[in-house]
Parts: sequence; structure tokens; C-alpha cells
Amino acid sequence: MNKFIIKILCFILPIIIVAITLECLLINIPNDYSYKKNYLDKHSSEIETLILGSSHTFYGINPEFMAENTFNASHVSQSLDYDFAILTKYQNNFSNLKVIVLPISYFTLWGNLSLESESWRVKNYVIYYGITQNAGITDYSELLSNTASVNKGWLYKYYIHKENNISSNSLGWGTSYNSSNAKDLQETGKTAAKRHTQDDIYSEKNEKLLKGNIKTLNLFADFCQERNIKLILITTPTYYTYRENLNKKQLDKMFQTINDFCTQNHCPYFNYFESSDFVAKDFYDADHLNEIGAEKLSKKLAHDIDSLGLLK
Repeated sequence: MNKFIIKILCFILPIIIVAITLECLLINIPNDYSYKKNYLDKHSSEIETLILGSSHTFYGINPEFMAENTFNASHVSQSLDYDFAILTKYQNNFSNLKVIVLPISYFTLWGNLSLESESWRVKNYVIYYGITQNAGITDYSELLSNTASVNKGWLYKYYIHKENNISSNSLGWGTSYNSSNAKDLQETGKTAAKRHTQDDIYSEKNEKLLKGNIKTLNLFADFCQERNIKLILITTPTYYTYRENLNKKQLDKMFQTINDFCTQNHCPYFNYFESSDFVAKDFYDADHLNEIGAEKLSKKLAHDIDSLGLLK
């Protein structure tokens, strides 16, 4: 029996050692999550304006064109519960925080990352931020969360070609949605609108999601009120090919909910959704800005925040 156990251990131990080595190699590849976590660890006490949200702000707001000490802590597909988790993780460090910018998009109020097709991103919050809400067993490991081909590609890219997985600039703005590789605005308008539209916003599931996200918004409002921080909600610009394919009931419900929330909590709401200032050349696809549009929106947002006198 002892010899059998020894043989099993001799077989398993090398596999465990290889797995641990690969895991260490993978988690040490720099990416947007590890970069932003490290930035917040070191500089959260300096931040005066914090940008949160999903890809609409990740690619749409560049702090380089805003007031000093602005940082973009958004991530692709980041839902409101993860926005709030990042905020509360550093709540004792945000000693100079004056403004929080939180985007509300067409899909936001019915969104929950852990329940969506991109739930694989949950592991990034677990591994790099230490945010373990809604985490499954595999979410604690890059090796177990990704396919073998993805892991192989990352290892080869970083350890052979010295290319990391960071796609944002030093202040957190996503740099990869460029005008040089823009997508077709007609086609992406249709596909994105379809992807973001709920089958029935009044279904039991969607009513539950809506209530949960409104609850999270109220947590934001309470957090800001207690600390004398101004919460600003925004809706980022979209191209008409996206807007014309949206469900009116869902869109109206989104605007009604946000307007009611802002009225109740005295929050400014900057609605750039149909802004005529943004034209085709400003968009990467029908609902995301490129670097040209991001500069324009960032300057516009900076002006609107400045008009409130919040950073003086």
C-alpha cells in the first residue's frame, strides 16, 4: 500500500509543481486589472476624480484631458456591483476624492457581470483585486479559468516577445479602440443594440436585476453623501445606427429610473447619449468612442464638472 501511495505521489507531484509554476508565470503577466489595482494601491489618496464603469468609459474618458488627479478605474463589462466593490475596497484611502463619475448605459440597469456571457472576467477581480464576490472555484486561477491555447498564447507573448496585456494608458484609459481600425457603424449599430436589449424588461429575472442595480446606486449615493463626495451620472455618446435599433421601452425605463434617482439624490446627470457634437469620425463602433471622440468627451465632461465648481 505504501509503495502504491509513493508511486501516486511521484506521478502527481511533478504535475502540481508544473501547474503552480505556470500559474505564477500567468498571474505575473501585467494586465489592466493588475495595473489599475497597483495604481490604486499607491495613488488612491491623491485621486480627486474617479471614473468607474464599463467599456463605454474605459474607451470613452481619457483623464489626460481632464483635471489633475483624475483616474479611470473602469473595465470592459464592469457592472455596478463591481464598480462599488472597487470603491469600497479603497474607501479608507480616498482621502481627497471629490467626484465620482458613474456611467449609465442602455444595458447597465439590467447588467450583472457574474450572470452574463462575459462572466469569465470575474476571475480578474478575484485574482488581481482580491474581490471575491460571486467567485467560483476556477475564478481563483488563471490556469483553470482560461483555455490551454489562451494561456499558451499569453506565456509566449510575454516571456518570449516581452509584450504584456496592458491596453490602457497610465491613467487608465483604454487605448485599443482607434480610428485607424474602426468598425462598420451600420453593422455594429444593429449587433450591439441586439446584444444590449433585454427580451422582456418586466420578466421576473430582469425586475430582480433592476432592483439590485438600483440598490447599488443607492449605496453609491449613501457612500458619497457620508463623505461629501459628488456623484455624477453620465450616459456616453452613441451613433444613430445604435440608437435607432434600441427597444423604446427599455430606453425609456433607463432614462426614467436615472432621472428619478438623480432627482431624489441631487446628483448631476450629464446625458451625452444623442449629443450632436459627436459625429461618425469620433466612433470606433456604434456605441464606443475612438481616441478622437474620447478626447472630445473628456474635455466636455471636464468642462461640465468644472462648471459645478467641485474641484476648487
